[in-house]
Amino acid sequence: MIESERPPEALAQYTGFLLNWVARRSRDQFAKALEEEVGLHPREFGVLTVVQRDPGITQQAVGEAAGVDPSTMVATLDALERRGLAERRPHASDRRKRAVHLTAEGEDATRRAQRIGKRVGEQAFGVLTADERRRLNDLLRKLAGLDPAP
Repeated sequence: MIESERPPEALAQYTGFLLNWVARRSRDQFAKALEEEVGLHPREFGVLTVVQRDPGITQQAVGEAAGVDPSTMVATLDALERRGLAERRPHASDRRKRAVHLTAEGEDATRRAQRIGKRVGEQAFGVLTADERRRLNDLLRKLAGLDPAP
């Protein structure tokens, strides 16, 4: 957790350092709120959000999209299933694969977690105007190799 409200001035001239500092502060705030309010880890949030957007996605594709390595992915899905938030079902066209779906409880937890994400984002980026936030998001999407948001 970042203890200081501001990064050290000596390092503030480095864009990469500032980007990492802001990301780490935002990530720490999000992780804390997510755990306290919904009992989720950010990795679980990522998995639930990917599955919500693409119900029936394969376990492997969820891991790739959420950036979770295969061994951790199995344990993450096991935990989500034990908690009644997600379920693996046989894949419609390939018996060797498992399709991942959210339960009703998983849908609810995902929506609650997404509201937390928006709230924490407002706190982290609230000093920016709406236009500055859109421009920042567009620039970050560009750096990530994505098209600007619609």
